Amino acid sequence: MMLKKPNVSVIVPYYNAKAYIKTCLDVLLNQDFSKSFEVIMIDDASTDNSQSIIKMYKFPSLRLYSLPSNFGPAAARNLGLKKAKGEYIFFLDVDDTIDKNTLSTLYGIAKETDCDLVMCDKKWIENSKNQRNNIFFYPSDQALGVSEIMEAMRKRFYDPLPTSQGLFDLCGKLIRRSIISDNNIFLEEKLRYMEDEVFVWNIIAFALSIRYVRKQLYSHYVYPNVNTAASDGLQQGFPISYFKLIKSHVQNSLKQRGFSIQEIEKLGDQAFVFSIISALVSYSRSMILGKVELGNAVKCRKKIINDILTDFEVSKAIQNYSPSKKENPWIPRAIAWRSRRLLEFACTRRAKEVLRIRRKSQV
Repeated sequence: MMLKKPNVSVIVPYYNAKAYIKTCLDVLLNQDFSKSFEVIMIDDASTDNSQSIIKMYKFPSLRLYSLPSNFGPAAARNLGLKKAKGEYIFFLDVDDTIDKNTLSTLYGIAKETDCDLVMCDKKWIENSKNQRNNIFFYPSDQALGVSEIMEAMRKRFYDPLPTSQGLFDLCGKLIRRSIISDNNIFLEEKLRYMEDEVFVWNIIAFALSIRYVRKQLYSHYVYPNVNTAASDGLQQGFPISYFKLIKSHVQNSLKQRGFSIQEIEKLGDQAFVFSIISALVSYSRSMILGKVELGNAVKCRKKIINDILTDFEVSKAIQNYSPSKKENPWIPRAIAWRSRRLLEFACTRRAKEVLRIRRKSQV
């Protein structure tokens, strides 16, 4: 008998997540969504008993798959995409949660408007406080057509504050699966940093309509002393070639969207330098928060910085980089001057500043 295709496939990659699995599954199984949906759990070669917790659940549309080795979130999500059968895809991180009406709200809008992607807003929770209390990606519900999508692509790498990332975040979005399958879009498995955003760039290159609902339905939890996939990815070594790979994906998306050659070149250089600076600040933040072992982290950051300061393409791109007023101007200057000590100092200072900005919004 042919089983009915689910309306939504929820993909949850995880690694050693026994502390979060039960909450994650309970949140999904308690959705008020009246349509059919499947939950696809992808085990990225965990060494704890996460799998045994999942196997206790009797939800008929819960499926569990495993990777043979720890290949990272991109590989786990790709396996989920290959197994998904839903009309729409929704990515959820195992240590995050969603409100009870998330799937019903997003799916309702998707069907009503026949859009390719619908996104909600997010809470960032640290120590039980929402760092984004009364902070939203947009001032009201939005309908983004091709021209608005192109404008968002133009602006993305000129604003370092997290509010600019809304459209380019992976989680908290319902994505029409046919866009992914018809265009053979997968996450870049080499990357363990910005791989999620690169994937979204590849998707919005083909999206004709996007909807934003001004409700914080997705809760992202910030654990100050716990290593993240991003800090872990940078810790494992992030050669300059990976930043060039990010630039290449961005430029291909711009080309697909019909940008001029001049703009593709300019925005590619901007994305290249912006991703380098973002990685350095993000890693510096992980060092301050104790997410990485300090001795190793100092060496790792030094290695990334040395690669950056000795690369010809970086020295060329930095000449075309337009820093935002919201970022530390000494970081691009230090790159242009090839000053390692100034760059280390400026990145640490900026990381502390970002933490202050985030925590200031807590009420």
